[in-house]
Amino acid sequence: MPRGGFRECNAPRRWLTACFLAWLLAAPGLAAETIPLSAQQEAFRQAWDAARGGDRNTFEQALPGLQDYLLYPYLRYEDLRHRRSRVPVEEMAGFLDAHRDWAFKPALETAWLRSLVKRGRWEALLEHGSESKDTEVRCGVARARILTGDTEGLLPVAQGLWAAGKSQPEACDPVFAWLRRQDGIGNGLAWERVRLAMKARERKLARYAGRFMDDDHRVWAERWYEQDRGGYRQLSRALRWPDGEYTREIADFGLRRLARNDPDRAWRTFVELDRGIDWPDDARGALQAELALWSAVGRSPETPGRMASVPAAYRDDRLLEWHIRYQLTQADWEGVLTSYAGLSPSLQDDTRWRYWEARALIESGREEEGRRRMGALSEAATFYGFLAADFLGRPYGLCPETPEVSGEVVETFLAQDRVARALELHRVGLLNWARSEWSAALVGADREALRAAAAVAVAEEWPDRAIAALGDSGDRRWYAWRFPSPHIELVRENAAVNDLDPAWVMGLMRSESALAEDAISHAGARGLMQITPGTASRLARKHGFDYGGRAELLEPGVNVRFGTAYLRDLLERFGGNHVLATGAYNAGPGAVDRWIDDGYTGDAAVWIDSLPYFETRDYIPRVLAFTTIYEWRLGLPVQRVSTRMPAIGHSAPAAPAAVSATAGVACPAGE
Repeated sequence: MPRGGFRECNAPRRWLTACFLAWLLAAPGLAAETIPLSAQQEAFRQAWDAARGGDRNTFEQALPGLQDYLLYPYLRYEDLRHRRSRVPVEEMAGFLDAHRDWAFKPALETAWLRSLVKRGRWEALLEHGSESKDTEVRCGVARARILTGDTEGLLPVAQGLWAAGKSQPEACDPVFAWLRRQDGIGNGLAWERVRLAMKARERKLARYAGRFMDDDHRVWAERWYEQDRGGYRQLSRALRWPDGEYTREIADFGLRRLARNDPDRAWRTFVELDRGIDWPDDARGALQAELALWSAVGRSPETPGRMASVPAAYRDDRLLEWHIRYQLTQADWEGVLTSYAGLSPSLQDDTRWRYWEARALIESGREEEGRRRMGALSEAATFYGFLAADFLGRPYGLCPETPEVSGEVVETFLAQDRVARALELHRVGLLNWARSEWSAALVGADREALRAAAAVAVAEEWPDRAIAALGDSGDRRWYAWRFPSPHIELVRENAAVNDLDPAWVMGLMRSESALAEDAISHAGARGLMQITPGTASRLARKHGFDYGGRAELLEPGVNVRFGTAYLRDLLERFGGNHVLATGAYNAGPGAVDRWIDDGYTGDAAVWIDSLPYFETRDYIPRVLAFTTIYEWRLGLPVQRVSTRMPAIGHSAPAAPAAVSATAGVACPAGE
């Protein structure tokens, strides 16, 4: 289709909707999965794979024919990365300067500068590495300055490098030796490193740093080390220490650590220490707030009194939210209303707390006001909006908006060099680099540019980028773009095998990976349903699946087969309870077992909102809301969220006012 072909659609030039997408999908180079790779793209892919695999002959033979290709600098990057210790300084510096806005530049530059450190290329390092933020390079630059006699102003630089909460690279050792020769490590600096190491949970490093203190001060580092090693269970011994800065700091830190595991013991120790430690007012108030918060997390019966003792100035949103969670587990509805009133306006407007305020009003006898607030909330297409609709027996307010994208803005977006590179990288399968270029192109983007990015990503069949763009733009009701259904037949097939709701599988997949096939988490979970290699191995043994290793988990067919089998196992383990199975998929079944053993029984929504893991506390509502939206998107009957939320234990009904299994969908008049 010619570039002006979209004008033949019966739509204004400025606003391009479905017809623009039809044009965009047909435009040259877009919709990567429907257009085969060109010969040049194939040649690039082969050259890249050869470089990654160490096949230098194939790689070098391919280079001359790709010099006019958009991604040719990526091949040069890969070549220079492998040869960085042998590349002439002028060549590498020139390449980096010419490609300063390419995504590979920071990593290549750091790797090259580190190689200069290792080879002792001090002159080149001083010329090209002085602005680096990398610790190893910074230590190399400091050493180069020492060797060249340029040490004016170097002392605070070396001290800053030494005072870190983790062990520093070996390249720093000569700098630290120079620092010691300058008597640059005094009691204050050593204590700073002790403090940072303890915060980073590097106890042995803290003890090491204490050795740089004189005898009178080193005892404090030893005391801190011994207390930390013992889990602060003997912290009351601090009453025997002289009251001062060191005592207060160790006691404050120790009480906060102890409170995470034993809030009652922490509070008793605080009361004991409070008789002998003269806390500054701000330190005492902040510490009381922290201890009261962990009392609420641990559902200590003493929580109300501890909360009441916290000075008003220290009752911040974080503390009040946890007070509400505790009050929910106790059905203290009047207390919920009091705590809600103290939240900041932005949190009062959050759908989670709006729901609980409305419930509290109803449960405390102010039914008319509570139902009015519940009614306003029921129009929101969120988990808590759906719960509000269930409470009132109303249909769900899933009111889609038709995507509207400015054609001029799309053209401007597509004209960016970074965007062109990102799209081409996506087409040849270098997805991580593609995302890096794409993200850089969107730094500082306004709403219209984000919408344009979403339109291009949809056309490119790149769902996670469209989802991210619309999340940032605030266009939550562009459901067709925010909740696409790639691999739906694969999902349906595996859901049927495991007797699962395909909408639930899609909702969980959308939450796990934003539908990115190549997603890899920091914990090593992989693919659409974020399966870890360890879980995959266990599933393979249990179900007799063929499994060739972690690389296979990035294949949609393998990933969805393992993910749905795991979901079925969890659903069976937790008696068909979707809330518990969803939570276990995120946090692990052992964590859910512990939370059940904590003793709360009753409303599943209360159980969710009082979970100690913030990630799981948000994950379960997100998955259940996405499940509802996918039911609607897939043309299935829209089940009420509350029907998937049986009570925890056996002491309460499944959900309040769930009048029927299905909700239906409706929009306010005019939408």
